[in-house]
Amino acid sequence: MKIPNVWIVVPTYNERDNLPPLVAAIGTSQAPIRQILIVDDSSPDGTAVAARALPNVQVLERAAPRGYGHSMRAGLQLALRSGADAVITMDADLSHDPAILPQLLAALAHADVVVGSRYCQNHTLVENWSRHRLLVSRLATALVRLCTGVTLGDPTSGFRCWNAALLRRMDLDAVRSGGFAFLYEVLLHARRAGARFHEAPNLYRGRVHGESKLNLTIILEAVRLLPRLLSLRLADRFRR
Repeated sequence: MKIPNVWIVVPTYNERDNLPPLVAAIGTSQAPIRQILIVDDSSPDGTAVAARALPNVQVLERAAPRGYGHSMRAGLQLALRSGADAVITMDADLSHDPAILPQLLAALAHADVVVGSRYCQNHTLVENWSRHRLLVSRLATALVRLCTGVTLGDPTSGFRCWNAALLRRMDLDAVRSGGFAFLYEVLLHARRAGARFHEAPNLYRGRVHGESKLNLTIILEAVRLLPRLLSLRLADRFRR
């Protein structure tokens, strides 16, 4: 299936050193990418300046409020306004392998959301993780599956390929999370819009340069959101 207008949305904060190798790897992936959109939260390290020097890159600079969810929502909406047929979301830290971009796009022939998954086909595809971090990730996965009703093996992965027609059916402004909780709140809205889900294996290698954005505030936002998502899921069930 040929998709004529494919956008990649990459939210960034202090990712200057990661962008050149990321954009180069996307360029050699053989995926038909029309535009790479860097959504930068006014990074003090000059990420936006570095991004503008790269080929096939558009930069959207944002002011407050900062946050992954705010950036992702703005990026998705700009891609849709620009006529995208498919939108891929990726992290800037080189943990998402651009080599599988053609595989993600090909799966849109029978799915609306395709996820690059760390937990796929009964395999755990991560490198350089401690046992504690893997346990926390697995616990988060179980909670998100329970609260959203989305049965993906890796519902917290941000490496996703979206059919733009599905995104246009959804109200992205109704996805209220400003942080990383956006990742699973948007899946609930996708499920409610009738999305078909698929997963493709992605070996998660972890961050190369810079520091993780995960902190206690982000974790608490995610925990507080789960009961609301569960209540929405239960309400859907009782309406049937």
